[in-house]
Amino acid sequence: MRPKKKWGQNFLRNRGAVDRIVAAVEPEPGELVLEVGPGEGVLTEKLVALGGDFLAWEIDPELAARLRGKYGEAIVNVDAVEAPLPDRPFRAVGNLPYNVGTPILRRIIADPHCRRAVFMLQKEVADRLVAKPGDEAYGYLTLFVQLYAKARTLLTLDPGSFFPPPKVRSAVVVLDPDRKPFASEELNALISASFRMRRKKLLNNLVSYRNATREDVLTAMRTASIDDNARAEEMSLEEFERLRAAAAW
Repeated sequence: MRPKKKWGQNFLRNRGAVDRIVAAVEPEPGELVLEVGPGEGVLTEKLVALGGDFLAWEIDPELAARLRGKYGEAIVNVDAVEAPLPDRPFRAVGNLPYNVGTPILRRIIADPHCRRAVFMLQKEVADRLVAKPGDEAYGYLTLFVQLYAKARTLLTLDPGSFFPPPKVRSAVVVLDPDRKPFASEELNALISASFRMRRKKLLNNLVSYRNATREDVLTAMRTASIDDNARAEEMSLEEFERLRAAAAW
């Protein structure tokens, strides 16, 4: 079938990569395997062969209809950005469209029923998931993922592994649940505000956040033992939590 640009379709053709992705899912008995964006079904065939419960979400009605002819009601024509997540333990896997990969990943790894996610992403995005403080790729997405999971890179792929070839390299990342006890919307919002202007100092990014004055932010930073000149890209998740706990705003 002709790939559709509006859904960012780039179909995987590398059979060796397919085998490694499927092997990384490792479902436990009783867990559901959820495939996000099966496309032509290159992963689907091998995921179904694992023998457990299986569900696939495909936004393209034409592709969904074709796969449903082979796999039945396990194929659902739905948008993965909005579809209700399973209310039972599940493992997610898929070649995520680059244009919506991040919101899909975020909602899945934050779900308490997720037991693992194995996702193909644009390599630039994958690098953010595994970055360390001070790395160029380190940022808000890095820390969001750290709130809920441990991430590792499984493999990288050149454009020639897909049809049509994308303009960028891709990478597969494995994310295992590691929900921090201090994970909260309040902390998430603080981290987001701290990276508002990446090159600015933390202090300058947080002035006016929740009506905080410069003095308010400095007091919280010093209470949390964070240097006055610190930048968000240098700080660990634990330092952000200390700052959140110290803030009176």
